[in-house]
Amino acid sequence: MYVVFQKTNLKTLTTEVVDDDVFETIIKRHYNEIFGYAKSLCRDEALAKDLVQEAFFKLWKKRKILKDGVIIKGWLHTAVRNKFLDHIKKHNKEIRLVETAFADTLDDVILRTHQEDIQCKIKIVEKEIQNLPKKCNTVFLLSKKEGLTNNEIADYLGLSIKTVEGHLTKALKILREKLKDKIQILFMILRYTE
Repeated sequence: MYVVFQKTNLKTLTTEVVDDDVFETIIKRHYNEIFGYAKSLCRDEALAKDLVQEAFFKLWKKRKILKDGVIIKGWLHTAVRNKFLDHIKKHNKEIRLVETAFADTLDDVILRTHQEDIQCKIKIVEKEIQNLPKKCNTVFLLSKKEGLTNNEIADYLGLSIKTVEGHLTKALKILREKLKDKIQILFMILRYTE
């Protein structure tokens, strides 16, 4: 049994004999209105044409299983709306995937840049620490890198606590002058490398 688009009633479908001419007449009768509806949904002429074409194609494919008396215009409107909603869901999913990939990539670049920046600053600070006078360098590294107290440094090096404090003060003054506005990063790095 086939679905027929009766010539006498082009508003509903009935099951009888297939007639390509009748289907063509239905397309001619409803195309402009359905296209206008599709365009009002998506505001994109090419997409609207695709939606309408898919709706008519679906109507043609389902012509054998549609119930008698189906209102063609309503069925086409529903088909276009459903195709549009499917398009939106797919498009939004693709956009989310792209946005997620972009955000992940951006996070990686920022992290990599930040790490490279920190590594560069660490090298600058380490170079300036190496350039400290020998005793200042030794006292500074024992204090900041090894975490020894002033008393422990004094005992370890056989110096007075005042001498240890003097070397630390001198080291910090030199570093402050050499690194100027980078002094904040110095303390961050010193904590970072401990």
